[in-house]
Amino acid sequence: MTQDQRTAKVVINGRDVSVEWTDAAARELARRPRPLVVELELYFSCLVKKFVHFHDQAGERKTVAANDKLRLYFRPVTSTACSFEVAERLGRQPETDLHSAAVGRIVPKKVSLDFARGAWQGHYSL
Repeated sequence: MTQDQRTAKVVINGRDVSVEWTDAAARELARRPRPLVVELELYFSCLVKKFVHFHDQAGERKTVAANDKLRLYFRPVTSTACSFEVAERLGRQPETDLHSAAVGRIVPKKVSLDFARGAWQGHYSL
C-alpha cells in the first residue's frame, strides 16, 4: 500500500474488512453531497464472478460506514435462470439474493477503490 491511499476497517458478517482508497478517490468523495454507496456483489451463476457497483443510495440495504462519505455492503447473489437469450437481452442473468449460513461466512477481506478517468473503479479479494 502506498502513502497516497486512505484506509479504514469495517465489519461485514462479523468479520473485519480492510477498505482502502486513493487520494483521487478521497478528493472525489469530498466533493459529494452525500456518501457513495459501494456494493460488493459476489455473483454465483455459471461461473462465480465478483463485481463492484457504485450507487448514490443504498435503498433498503444495510450498509457499513468506512467514513462519513463512504458506505459499503456485501451482496451474494445467484442467477435465477441460465439462458443465453435472457443474458443477451438483460446483459446478464436475472439474480436473487442468497441467504444461508454457508454464504454468511463468505466475506471480502480487502476492498480497493479509486476514481480515475472520471469513473469509480473498485475490486475486492475474498
